[in-house]
Amino acid sequence: MIDHYRERFPGCRIVVYDNLSTDNTVKIALANDCKVIPFDTNNQFQDRRHQEIKNSCWKIALTDWVLICDMDELLDINAKELKAEENAKTTIIRSEGYMMINLKDNLNLAGMKYGIRDANYDKSYLFNKRFINEINYSIGCHGCNPIGTITYSAKRYKAYHYASICENFSIEKRNKYQARISPENLKNGWGSQYFSALTPEQAHKDHLEERSMAARVR
Repeated sequence: MIDHYRERFPGCRIVVYDNLSTDNTVKIALANDCKVIPFDTNNQFQDRRHQEIKNSCWKIALTDWVLICDMDELLDINAKELKAEENAKTTIIRSEGYMMINLKDNLNLAGMKYGIRDANYDKSYLFNKRFINEINYSIGCHGCNPIGTITYSAKRYKAYHYASICENFSIEKRNKYQARISPENLKNGWGSQYFSALTPEQAHKDHLEERSMAARVR
């Protein structure tokens, strides 16, 4: 994620909101000159907290353009393209989402070039806060109801969601989320894809089906 955005926007400031992770997220972020802001949900997966962070974190940004994304979401736009959009008076960039599919059972993210069109990831990741007073992301942050001067880009820029990486990863990720789902999420049906554990048999079936549907998108 860091390499992707730094290649497209050299010198960009990256702020990572870290939910007290126990992997190497913080170490990698700090080593790559990112700012890390911790937050604590008592080891629960809370969509409400994520919504609150994404609806407010950008307001203290030092730049006009801000990009709000998860670690596994890469918007394919660069500084030259964004400047052209700014000159065209665009205030919100439109995206075209793809769920990226690994055709092999490994962790080689750079080799993942295939995906499935997924309109659920047509998110408003990137906008100009000079003209947007509130972005008003919904729960899950897939949709929004912005307030301000709203001018969407004529072009849709590809957005890559790295979800289907390999079978073992999918099982581990799904089952960890399932164990951490918050009572509020359960009550409201938020993040329902994580309500049940994923078996090796189902993971294998899902990956075979996804690979059969995937087309080259990168």
